[in-house]
Amino acid sequence: AWRLSNESWFKSWTNSFFDELKIRGSYGSLGNQALNNGWYAYLSNYSTGQISWIMGSNQPQYVVPGGLVSSSITWETVTQWDLGLDFNFLNSRLKGAFDYYQRRTSDILAAGKILPGVLGANEPQENAAESLTKGWEFEISWNDQLANGFHYTVGFNLSDYQSEVTKFDNESKELGNWYVGQKQGEIWGYETYGLFQSEQEIAGAANQDKVSGGIKLMPGDIRFVDRNNDGVIDWGDETVDNPGDKKIIGNSTPRYHYGINLGADWKGFDLGIFFQGVGKRDLYLPGTSFRSHYGSEWQVPSAYNNDYWTEENTGAYFPRARFNGGSAINQAQTRYMVDASYCRLKSVSIGYTLPKVLTQKASIEKIRIYFTGENLFTISDTPDGLDPELDNPYTYPMQRSLSVGLSLTF
Repeated sequence: AWRLSNESWFKSWTNSFFDELKIRGSYGSLGNQALNNGWYAYLSNYSTGQISWIMGSNQPQYVVPGGLVSSSITWETVTQWDLGLDFNFLNSRLKGAFDYYQRRTSDILAAGKILPGVLGANEPQENAAESLTKGWEFEISWNDQLANGFHYTVGFNLSDYQSEVTKFDNESKELGNWYVGQKQGEIWGYETYGLFQSEQEIAGAANQDKVSGGIKLMPGDIRFVDRNNDGVIDWGDETVDNPGDKKIIGNSTPRYHYGINLGADWKGFDLGIFFQGVGKRDLYLPGTSFRSHYGSEWQVPSAYNNDYWTEENTGAYFPRARFNGGSAINQAQTRYMVDASYCRLKSVSIGYTLPKVLTQKASIEKIRIYFTGENLFTISDTPDGLDPELDNPYTYPMQRSLSVGLSLTF
């Protein structure tokens, strides 16, 4: 790092406008042992179990042979460089920092080159891939006190990143596997053109038996866009160059993380407010909770999918209810892609500290009465009850908490 503000020539040039200005850089490389495929990826492990039915008078045990293992497997390597700027001026009332970084992850463990099906086993994990992440972070804050003793702070931070696959042996760029140029979080799917409203619309539309499971189309079913105008809705060769009617319809990577901090104190009163959110993110809502009554007659509609098509409700969000006929609704598509950007009031704290002239008479250093609230509200387009902050919005219901307390310092 280089603190420019300490240089005499810089002070004379800027007329001491900056209290501090520092440029800095960093570089580092580390091995990554926190892998999703376990600690022993270099070993071919047998697994055992017990058959669920009785043969003779016992439940027999069984052994499953281990999979293929690469003989040259090693740790992944994460290498990152960063350039940053710190600034502080106006008598330290305004402070901020900006960073730009690139992080390259090499020797990523993944299934190697796609092998023929006659192999009879899954491809072994190899150090087969590489990715590059580019990102930046910015933060700024204002801290001041008025003549009447009112002190306040305002802080804002914003960051963004994107990751791209830069190396993987998938020359044909088959979808469903990594390929060079792929952005992390890409969502491939079909473009939806509403719901069929009549038999005439069905007769004049492209054939979509492949994506609808071959069921007879009826008014109220989903209608897909024939992007390549070949009269058939399908997935082509399932490659980037020939995806049929598929396209990139979104990206699940959270973009533009931001936070806002507000604080103030005056004559014993104090206030703290923290907002947090994401500016851009696409989320395709999967799972039984969202589309339960399209799986089978044994599944019951949930509160999320009561708005389905009928002749009296042609503008419904969901298609007509079909038991064992949900292939179309289970296709990734624009109709059921939601905007998962959000702004959440993460926490609020309000307190009052009694004057010392009162507390010291009772041999108490400090008494503070306070109220705190967490997750008080969220501004989001996701369905009620789903948490846009989570990768899987069904994982656990968002909790809101309110508390009142008293803190004593002796």
